[in-house]
Amino acid sequence: MAPMKTMKNVEKAFLGFEAPEPPVGLARTIMVRIERRERRVLIAKTAASACAFGASLLVIGVGLSYFRTSIAETGFLQLASLLFSDFSAIVANLPDFALSMLEAFPVFSAAAMLAGAGFAIWSCAAIIDEISAIEYRKFSFLR
Repeated sequence: MAPMKTMKNVEKAFLGFEAPEPPVGLARTIMVRIERRERRVLIAKTAASACAFGASLLVIGVGLSYFRTSIAETGFLQLASLLFSDFSAIVANLPDFALSMLEAFPVFSAAAMLAGAGFAIWSCAAIIDEISAIEYRKFSFLR
């Protein structure tokens, strides 16, 4: 019974006090800081996407360079020119010709180039999405 009596005494002691009120304009200050933070995050995401886009363009350029040199080194173009010069020989030996074309095609440099192109498309879409989020976002307290 002693703890209950103590609780009632504590409640009686605090009956005369009023609950503290938040400062005037606290909600507005909080909202302004949240909106500034959102805008900074969107700008940082846009900058990161732009860097990724630039890097993917660099990968495309390097991949294209390697693709050109490897196409010339493997003799793929010489095999492909047989399609125009000696088509009857190709038809007669189609399975062997197809296997030779597959062996001569530079897969890794083509894959690097296509991966760079896919990443460029993705990062460009991210840039557009983030710019539109910055542009059309209602930052009402900042205006």
